[in-house]
Amino acid sequence: MQTGTLDIRAIFGQDRRLLVPLFQRPYVWRKEQQWEPLWEDIRTVAERILADKPAVRPHFLGAMVLELVPQPMGHLECRTIVDGQQRLTTVQIILEAFADICASLGEDKYHRALLKLTRNDDPLSDQPDDQFKVWPTNVDQEQFRLVMGAGSPAELATQTLQPPHLIADAYVYFHQALLEWLAPTESVFEARLEALYNALREYVRMVVIGLESEDDAQLIFETLNARGTPLLPSDLVKNYLLRRAALQGEKLEALYERYWRPFDANPNYWRAELGPGHAKRARIDLYLQYFLTLKRGDEVQVGHLYTSFRDYANNGERASKHLESLQRYAQVYQSFDAMDRGTREGLFFRRLGQMDITTAHPFLLELFARYGPENPQVGEVLADIESFLVRRMVCQLSTRGYNRLFIELLKTLDDPPEDVAARVRAALLGSDAESARWPRDPEFREAWLEAPLYRVLRRDRVRMLLEALNRQLQTDLTEKIDLPDGLTIEHLLPQDWRRSWPLPTDIPADLAEARRVTTLHTIGNLTLVRKKLNSKVSNGPWADKVKVILEHSALNLNRKLADYPEWGESAIVRRSQMLYEAARRIWRHPKDL
Repeated sequence: MQTGTLDIRAIFGQDRRLLVPLFQRPYVWRKEQQWEPLWEDIRTVAERILADKPAVRPHFLGAMVLELVPQPMGHLECRTIVDGQQRLTTVQIILEAFADICASLGEDKYHRALLKLTRNDDPLSDQPDDQFKVWPTNVDQEQFRLVMGAGSPAELATQTLQPPHLIADAYVYFHQALLEWLAPTESVFEARLEALYNALREYVRMVVIGLESEDDAQLIFETLNARGTPLLPSDLVKNYLLRRAALQGEKLEALYERYWRPFDANPNYWRAELGPGHAKRARIDLYLQYFLTLKRGDEVQVGHLYTSFRDYANNGERASKHLESLQRYAQVYQSFDAMDRGTREGLFFRRLGQMDITTAHPFLLELFARYGPENPQVGEVLADIESFLVRRMVCQLSTRGYNRLFIELLKTLDDPPEDVAARVRAALLGSDAESARWPRDPEFREAWLEAPLYRVLRRDRVRMLLEALNRQLQTDLTEKIDLPDGLTIEHLLPQDWRRSWPLPTDIPADLAEARRVTTLHTIGNLTLVRKKLNSKVSNGPWADKVKVILEHSALNLNRKLADYPEWGESAIVRRSQMLYEAARRIWRHPKDL
């Protein structure tokens, strides 16, 4: 291993191609996290040069690790970027934006000087892309080519770009930032132009690590991160599998295009962060966790995803087999989000998402991978799992054992396919333990009628119950209405009841108030409305409130409110009982049919 500190002139001054291997992640740097801090660093150096301050301190951009690629005699020198592709790509974008500004302002000598830092000059090459000093990974190549050839943000805006537009957005950002600082119409322009050129060429430096044949490039890659953008576990998995595939003599381009490009080509989906607060994870890493859980038959922690995958993949199978398997299950995983919410399967996944039960995904991945959504047995399995989960949620039973429960359920998929629904049902019925039992009707009814569900459940879970009830109350004589997103939960007897809703006088006041507080947040007092009623209507008399609801709502959940001339504790209990019968039909228990 050879190391040294080089400035941009030394890194890009000679004809050489720095290649980002296809098994590395795409370009991911962004404005707030990386572009703005980098520009502030460069501008500070340029302003110190302008001020003629002695001992101008260079800006160290970080490290890059390069691995020599053997080339035939007479060809351009090539090196693979093991680490540092984000910063190297960004520097090329900055230099290109600067060069384009100089060209537009007629500063030809600076334009030509900057081109020497972004373009190779090899008259013998017949490949147009050989001109670029840095050549990004496959998924970014088309956009990089367009950016480097645009000449201006205005011209770039006329091009059709596939999202995400990070490379293009970086070019537009740096073009605007540099042009604004250079101030071409002011007297400081010439001095700033020279200072910025010198700052970029001589005072932006990197530690360059050149690998030799005995160095382990994969090990080094695993220990290094780009500035402020840590590698995802899935990035390490990608690099690991494709490097192994290369050593096994596979055709990497074909392998990448077939099995990994779908992940890279759809970053808005796969790299989107899911979950609350500090628990947020990229969707691709959550998928990787589910995949590993089902393959290993054991719990896998997000913090140990890469090492768990490496241990799993070290089983003698070729890397191509692992890539094929990852993509096959990924297609199943994506299908969960794409299902028509009007189908039984689509309803199940919508409700599962509202309940936030992600621990079921390893089992569901294997179920759909083996049997597919068309198999009627799959529908039976989904109905039983949904009943199991909803009944436990309403009865306020713990979810802590669900990880283990669904891992154990994987075993039910190993036997003949014609009996899978019966095996899953038997497994769900097989435990009386508090952590795994399936509540029967008496327990479910008691919780449904008496529990203050609005208080004890998250709002999206309460909304899920009400939406399901509205669907169940559909009849052949009522119009089918697709519920819009964002419906508001409304208390029929308002939470602020004291001003307009006096307590009944047929029982002592303290008992009447206790009864009201008990029933206020039960399911019978809740409904859905399209938009929140104004406080005057919401807290006003029942006759006025129900009139407004019936005038503006066509929901099945609200139609029968006209049957209640008065609204109070007795009416709430009667409506809870009616809704329970609907809930019991939706979420049946096999032993109470």
